[in-house]
Amino acid sequence: MKRLAVYDMREFDLKRLMEERLSVNPQYRLRMNNWKRFSLAWLSVLFVLVLWPEPSVAQPRRANMVFAVSAEDGNGSMDAVVLVEGKQLRVPFTDEQKDRQKKIAEEYFASGRTYRLIFGGGESGSVTVKKWSEGCNSVHAEVGLSTSARLGGPVRALATSSDALGKRASARRAPTDAERAAVMTLVKSIYRQNRTPASLISELKVTNLTATDLDGDGQYEFIGSFTSAAKNKFERDLFLIAKPQGAGMRADLAKFQAYQPPPETFLHSIDFIDHLDLDGNGVGEVFAVQGAFDGYAYLIFKKVAGRWREVYNMMGDAC
Repeated sequence: MKRLAVYDMREFDLKRLMEERLSVNPQYRLRMNNWKRFSLAWLSVLFVLVLWPEPSVAQPRRANMVFAVSAEDGNGSMDAVVLVEGKQLRVPFTDEQKDRQKKIAEEYFASGRTYRLIFGGGESGSVTVKKWSEGCNSVHAEVGLSTSARLGGPVRALATSSDALGKRASARRAPTDAERAAVMTLVKSIYRQNRTPASLISELKVTNLTATDLDGDGQYEFIGSFTSAAKNKFERDLFLIAKPQGAGMRADLAKFQAYQPPPETFLHSIDFIDHLDLDGNGVGEVFAVQGAFDGYAYLIFKKVAGRWREVYNMMGDAC
């Protein structure tokens, strides 16, 4: 080490120094070889660390709310129906979660908030929140409507906080006379299959019948609600999704209900709201509202393996 002290660093001869070291101390050769191995191993680790991709940080999925929109005399109202998180459908709140209801209302029903209106599966205007209020077991928003869709009575729509859902063209209209006649032939056949007396079949009532394109193929499906009540108040309801087949119609979904309503005459009938492709598979999920004892529920039907199935149910307000 003393010899090192007299070397001029500008003329430092590393090769000569190593030769001198090796000739003086054989152990030094071993230490140098170990050092070389350590250095190569460390360089290999650094090389791997540089080339190895950084682990991706999972981003939290953004949940989008879908609302049901109805109108009476030009006044719009809106309920939160479902939170869509990826392909998961989540209930925004239950009838007992008062704190959760208030939180949802303060976030989504704040005055001035605007949402895209969905009619016929596609964007058709907007809704703007005016104010919100508490019901018996839920929260509701009063909204202003900006749309060409004629909402009122059984004709409802959806709205969403999403910028991506419902990007297809809106496709919803009243059926033609020929289409209506073909649907009614199918409806009467379904009622007969469920042992409905002929006298009641002749008195069938159409709650609503809509033509809409559920899968974006340019061919319209027909969604309708039908009722028939006997003199003893025994009710027979049908919720139908039908497709053209030749000159007639075939049922894709026929949800028939026969029941005796309670003395308060609350019905369990199911009525179409609208449809929206929630999972991006090209087929709109069908939203509906169902009557219940002193209340109602929101339903979602999804086409799974070629068949329509109820995949979601949320209790609405009940007083």
